[in-house]
Amino acid sequence: MSIARSAEISAVVRKDFFLTFVTPMVMHGAKPKEIAEFRIPSVKGILRYWWRTLQDEPRPIVLREKEEMWFGGTTKKQKSPVSFILKQPVTGNRQENVLPHKSSPFRPKSIDANTTAVITMQTLRKHDEHFELYHLYFQYMMHLAGMGQRARRGFGACQWEEHKWENKEMFAASLKQILEQLGVAEPFAFFNSGDGVLKRKKPATTPHPVLSAVWIGEGKAAPHEVLKRFGEASHRANRFGNLGSVQPRFASPLWCTVRKIGDLYYPIVTEVQAKDERYKNGKYERDRAEFLRVVGVRI
Repeated sequence: MSIARSAEISAVVRKDFFLTFVTPMVMHGAKPKEIAEFRIPSVKGILRYWWRTLQDEPRPIVLREKEEMWFGGTTKKQKSPVSFILKQPVTGNRQENVLPHKSSPFRPKSIDANTTAVITMQTLRKHDEHFELYHLYFQYMMHLAGMGQRARRGFGACQWEEHKWENKEMFAASLKQILEQLGVAEPFAFFNSGDGVLKRKKPATTPHPVLSAVWIGEGKAAPHEVLKRFGEASHRANRFGNLGSVQPRFASPLWCTVRKIGDLYYPIVTEVQAKDERYKNGKYERDRAEFLRVVGVRI
């Protein structure tokens, strides 16, 4: 049922998203050692993060006020006008090697690839003028994001049933269209061919990470082959911590996920950057180039 039709016959506006896990989902609830569990709070958290990557707001206080208006918060004790519901529980108990490029004793519980989750996004009809924007941000997230543990390295990749791209150019055009509909496309240069999808025209000016660039690597016959490439890229390119480290704390600026395009599975690498000197040194650029080379991005 379309969003418009739902609004006509109900006090609540709804949209169902059918998501298929392209790679194993490592997400947990109350009993992480016993079972993996797909959880709505995690979905909301990742949507909130990706919403932030499109907010070129340099003032943290202003950003927080806007974010709480969209997603709720404790400052003014307000709730988000949009809620999410999981139609049926989605769980799994398979032990997964989250470092597929090597043998690892750390094997948390996971939900199998090819599992489908149905999420309902809904709001009261009085808020339906904003509903399409939430819908667009959700679609943006579904182009680039994974969910759960090791989401930055390809695990928890989800594909929305309406995303059926025949080639890389269709993927790039689809992402560009979403950014244009959101009114946030102007800061980016878009590319019609090659492995680069988009690149920010000017350096980031915000203290929080914002969208900087997107690449598509070499397609593989199976998603596990892409996961292995991500693991190898992290091992080879991040020996010095320039692409993420624990001490000092530096979250990886490269988000890696997997999407089915045509008959193959492709690595999608998204770079986020903040106003930070760590992104401007030659060592970071060198290691990023090596990472992209390993996953099959031609730069």
